Amino acid sequence: MNTRTDAFIESLDEQVSAIAEACTACGACAVVCPTVPMTITDDISSEDLTAGVRNILRGEEASDASKTWASKCCSSGACLSVCEHGINPRFMLTMARRAINQTNEPNVRKAEGKTAFQKMSRGVKVISRLTMSPDQLARLSPQPKPEGAKTPDFVFYTGCNMLKTPHIGLLCLDVMDRLDVTYDVQGGPGACCGILQARPGDTETSGRQAFNTLDKFAASGTSQILSWCPTCQIQFGETMSPKYAALTGTALDITMFPVYLASQLDKLREHLTIPVNKRVAIYEYAGELGVMEAVRELLSAIPGIEIVEIDTSSIGYNNTSLAALGSYHKTNMMTALDDAEAAGIDPFIGVYHGDHRALSAQEDNRSFVVANYMELIGESMGIAVDDGFKELRLMQDADAIVAASMDQINLYGLDPEMVCDVVASDMLAE
Repeated sequence: MNTRTDAFIESLDEQVSAIAEACTACGACAVVCPTVPMTITDDISSEDLTAGVRNILRGEEASDASKTWASKCCSSGACLSVCEHGINPRFMLTMARRAINQTNEPNVRKAEGKTAFQKMSRGVKVISRLTMSPDQLARLSPQPKPEGAKTPDFVFYTGCNMLKTPHIGLLCLDVMDRLDVTYDVQGGPGACCGILQARPGDTETSGRQAFNTLDKFAASGTSQILSWCPTCQIQFGETMSPKYAALTGTALDITMFPVYLASQLDKLREHLTIPVNKRVAIYEYAGELGVMEAVRELLSAIPGIEIVEIDTSSIGYNNTSLAALGSYHKTNMMTALDDAEAAGIDPFIGVYHGDHRALSAQEDNRSFVVANYMELIGESMGIAVDDGFKELRLMQDADAIVAASMDQINLYGLDPEMVCDVVASDMLAE
């Protein structure tokens, strides 16, 4: 470990100890948590459930129910406002999950994180190059900063996986151009938030990777970061950024992109001039990040848009947060699509890049199209970017996708066999 990583882990451990000391095991967070009734079958009180999590943080014995809760928490954020002792219960459960995973051997944790990161990196590299021209790829990638360049208003942070659905990111940049704001772009596997190493408990690599990315943000000269990915937002906002500020003296203000955009509605409305006469439904997530409220504000500002309410929404902050809940995400998403079908809407609106990938696969079976909310904002502004991902995904066959992508494969010098493997595992399997 390097000195900065050592200091980060020491600070994190001190915070965990303070949480374990402050927690009274009142059970308020367990009472409101939607994960509990879905995963805990034992007859256990909310107080005992929370006491078990506290024990995990202390390195003491805990019930299987408490371990299950910590391991399967979907980060809904429903708990964020209920603790009377100043604790962030979502962070507390994240740290309990870390403690559980750190009972595994270090080499096992590192190997798991490395494998997940390599798989993600390969998928991003291949799928982004199937759907973007070199100019578009350069636009959504970090670029060297010319000497004497002015400090941008913002850093636009794509995260990693948004590059699989690049039309969303390109629309974000087009809208910022119209608003006359300046930005540097950061993102991709070289600027990861460290979550893939954090999940199996490799805190050392996770911290080092996250701090390197925060260094890149800071090097831009602005403290204002616009983040697209909710996983990155929680990882940075609740774990990494506070430690980075304490250790480096550099505070970064990381805001979800739609939350920022909604704060600029007075300026944005001047550009929303083309009516979009559509009845839409939104697949909404939890998370308490302000994103769902912001997306509703943005869509409501588009002339002609009618938001139709459906009964089904997700308990997680995005689809990856639901992985531990088995079939819940797919079943819930299909129910939401059925609700939308019954309501007679078109299009069905996704919020994040991950749900756009999952929802795109369902379009052929529905009477409506699937779109990200940025596509409707762009439509009202006269901006359109082709959704290359959905076009390929709807082919539903790896060989057909490779055949249709041969120009792109040759352009970027990709191996067709490797591309076929990635399409099967990272596109069609979702």
